[in-house]
Amino acid sequence: MPSGYRPDRETDFAGFPSTTPIVIDNGASTFRIGWAGEAEPRVAFRNIVQRPRHRSSGETVTVVGDTDPALMKYFDCTRSAIRSPFDDDVVYQFEYMEYILDFGFDRLGATSEVGHPILMTECECNPSFSRARMSELLFETYGVPSIAFGIDDVFSYKYNQKLGNCGEDGLAISCEHGTCHVVPAGIDEMVSISLRRLMEDEAVKERLCQSILVTGGCSLIPGMIPRLESGIRQFRPYLSPLRLVRAADPLIDAWRGAAAFAASSKFGRHTFSLADYREHGENLFHRYNIVYSL
Repeated sequence: MPSGYRPDRETDFAGFPSTTPIVIDNGASTFRIGWAGEAEPRVAFRNIVQRPRHRSSGETVTVVGDTDPALMKYFDCTRSAIRSPFDDDVVYQFEYMEYILDFGFDRLGATSEVGHPILMTECECNPSFSRARMSELLFETYGVPSIAFGIDDVFSYKYNQKLGNCGEDGLAISCEHGTCHVVPAGIDEMVSISLRRLMEDEAVKERLCQSILVTGGCSLIPGMIPRLESGIRQFRPYLSPLRLVRAADPLIDAWRGAAAFAASSKFGRHTFSLADYREHGENLFHRYNIVYSL
């Protein structure tokens, strides 16, 4: 994404039925938003916020995403650091997250309440408190009717599975902005495979190691795939099968996989409403986790 890029505002928001989900890939580096069933996100920008003062008026303004250097010369940025809502891959700063969502929904074309179901990606093992705060923000500030959360790595894996790049069962290695994660992905059987079994069952490890998808922006670093393969081979039996492949598009495939899932008949079974959240609280998230049920 070039420096100074500012996404245009979409004009067809009102043309989508209220039942059409909005898909958000809330990455620590880049925020992507668009519509379920589409092939590309409508809007993408850096997931950052800056609040400089105008040099003449002294007024504080909020700048989300990339900035135009030609315009920023009119602002005093010396006491306004670039901020992120994330600490590693977990959202902690919800004041900044609200600025980013405001901008994202505005660029998508929303004028008041959003009024559409939301599917948002998150990192694996996202703490319940962060998910709870995000849910409250989406329900109370933007008036969304329902929400679902899903793991970005698994969405990328399932999208690449449909392309024939990886098998039914496997591992997703996500090399992201500040962290690296490894997640098993596959059929429903994978739900019952505990971490202990993954570590001890050689047959399971051999099956998973034959389909390893490497995704995330840092997977594009030259030499990353051979380096990962070399490191993994040190812990595998000599000449045991091992196959690593980079995602078709490590930057966007998580959004594409999420958009395909949101357009499917499965999506509605994994959403929860404000009433659900008020009744069950954080316990709700254990019932609606879609990590392995894509």
